[in-house]
Amino acid sequence: RLLAAGAGLEQRLPGDVTVLMLAAALGLPDVCARLLQAGANVHAQDAQGLTPLHCATLFGFTARERPRLVALLDTLLLAGAEADAPAAGNVTPLLLLLGARGEPGSAVDEDVLLAGLERLLDEEVTVEAQDPRGFGPLHLAALHGLLRATQRLLRAGCDPELRDTLNRTPREVAVMRGFVDVAAEFAPPVQGVSMARFLREPR
Repeated sequence: RLLAAGAGLEQRLPGDVTVLMLAAALGLPDVCARLLQAGANVHAQDAQGLTPLHCATLFGFTARERPRLVALLDTLLLAGAEADAPAAGNVTPLLLLLGARGEPGSAVDEDVLLAGLERLLDEEVTVEAQDPRGFGPLHLAALHGLLRATQRLLRAGCDPELRDTLNRTPREVAVMRGFVDVAAEFAPPVQGVSMARFLREPR
């Protein structure tokens, strides 16, 4: 109705947000598709350099419906969205999907998040991007206790020894947050003789 009434597709909201960005942030694939068909710019950026795809992955971090998230990402990517575009602070869609702007302890449906992760990996996105804290994809998966995302990122070639600005590895972040299962996915460096073996061997 708004389009039929002549509403401006590129009308900017506060923060330079477009209607397409708003629809993506709200997780509305059908609305995004209609806006794109009407000529909305899939490459538009807001004041922070975020594109509609960045907004979609922000939604994806806490999304609850797998088909909805996949449809949203498909709609934008098939329209030519840049899967690896960095926003302010070098934040990529992959980092946002993994919770670069999410609060630690946020409720995450990992099945849904994994579907989004696979869709981005299909686009061969870089897995070595780091946000202003130095957090890469594995740091974020560790921060939020995302076990299966950690496993998938390791298979995708993420560097388990990448360090953040405080010189922490993803394993150290997982230990700090108490996610023992995630920390166990990172083999700790072998140093000297195994204490368990030392105690077992007769003297």
